[in-house]
Amino acid sequence: MVKHLLYAFFLMALFLFSCIPQTAVSDQSGETSPEGVPKKTFQTKPSAKAVASSAKPKTELLEAAVLKQIFQSTYFGRKALAPFYRSLNQLTCCQKPVNILHIGDSHTVGDKFSGRLRQLFQDRFGSGGRGMLPVGKPYHYFQPSNVSISQTKGWEISNSLYKPDNSLYGLSGFRIQSANPNDAITLTMTDGTDFDSIDIELVQSPTAGTIVVEIGELRGRDRSNPWEIATAAPSQTVGYYTIPVACGGHQVKISPKGDGPIELLSWTFKRKQSGVIYHSHGIVGATINVINHWNRNVVSSEIGLLDPSLIIVAFGTNEGFHDDLETGEYARDFQARLALLRNAAPQAAIVVVGPPDAARLPSFCEKRISLRCSRLMPNEIEHYLELLADKDERLCRWHPPPKLEAVRKIQREVAVQNSYFFWDWSKVMGGACGIHTWAAEPNPPLSYQDHVHLTERGYHISAEALFKEIMRPYLNDSAESAVGLSADQEV
Repeated sequence: MVKHLLYAFFLMALFLFSCIPQTAVSDQSGETSPEGVPKKTFQTKPSAKAVASSAKPKTELLEAAVLKQIFQSTYFGRKALAPFYRSLNQLTCCQKPVNILHIGDSHTVGDKFSGRLRQLFQDRFGSGGRGMLPVGKPYHYFQPSNVSISQTKGWEISNSLYKPDNSLYGLSGFRIQSANPNDAITLTMTDGTDFDSIDIELVQSPTAGTIVVEIGELRGRDRSNPWEIATAAPSQTVGYYTIPVACGGHQVKISPKGDGPIELLSWTFKRKQSGVIYHSHGIVGATINVINHWNRNVVSSEIGLLDPSLIIVAFGTNEGFHDDLETGEYARDFQARLALLRNAAPQAAIVVVGPPDAARLPSFCEKRISLRCSRLMPNEIEHYLELLADKDERLCRWHPPPKLEAVRKIQREVAVQNSYFFWDWSKVMGGACGIHTWAAEPNPPLSYQDHVHLTERGYHISAEALFKEIMRPYLNDSAESAVGLSADQEV
């Protein structure tokens, strides 16, 4: 009897062992899951569905691969987003808009990435208005979503990236001024919505003149009488002026009266209804240290007025292309700049967006997109500046700049240490050299041939991935459990 039982147990154990995949392959990236467990994949026989999918077009296959990546890029999860979820929960009962603030570099300037995020949040939770924008067009190609902007040529634009630290700049990063009454800036809503108020942020000074504001295309009546805002003051400071629009406006025109120069930082368009207001600001060439060029009191006042529930910080590409970047100093800078935002908005959740994948082909090499892309070898990283100076042909391939991954790692570490939510944009693209695939293989491509900037579709895919990453716990009805987590609980 005992022999029969032992034999039965032996057969059962053999059966169970045969059901376990035998070959485990460690993820070559060396990444770990949020719980600290090394990621592993198992070699299994492909299903009939997987075999059938191999016949799909490259673009469709690539987008499918992106969707598989989106759940693998978060390093700090639900607990970090709890304040944002609480605000979303209060939308229906409190009729208070939820404000999202997004600041970044050139990936944000074009508003393809941030614009798609705005659309996704407002489609889901309603629109509280277009939000905050720099006044006018800081770049000739500046085309933010949902609006059309035109301006005359006489305006003088100042960019905080090139100005002394702590000047009178705010979140937009720009100031625009003119004294000529023939100069004008016109903004028109293009998405069929309107606005019920405009908040104008301006510079006051002893020699400042009067701003003339005309609201056009109102529902049910003609163009309103112009508003005049006097900006003269005993000393230079930043002021705020709110214009209510009783019947809903679709267009606004702003110009100097001619009695002195006027200078503006931003304008914010709001609606009376509850919903999400998504404010995005980007500066071409900016690093995280551009925040140090902004006036702390101005930024603190702006954030106090916006009252954001979520702040998205998206820098890192330009830092990653600085071959002489001192990583220890960068870690301290990144920590300090985010601390300024945290202190200004202690109630907000903060999302750190790690830089997307990017690649470089040195200028002394033949410019061909067909050249292969591969990571730098350790010895190439160690002697990179020497190899560049010597125009060494070993660098004549597309490759991620040597500091880019270091920047990404520092951002991730700062996020985890401070309970921020971290999202690794590069993983959506397939990791190192994913940008090469996005530029070379899909039709149409998902990135431009500069191997830095994405096409509209590439930015949209990225935004959709980030939205799903942020909203997954909330949309799965787990927001209550996230809100209830204590500071020492695991996520």
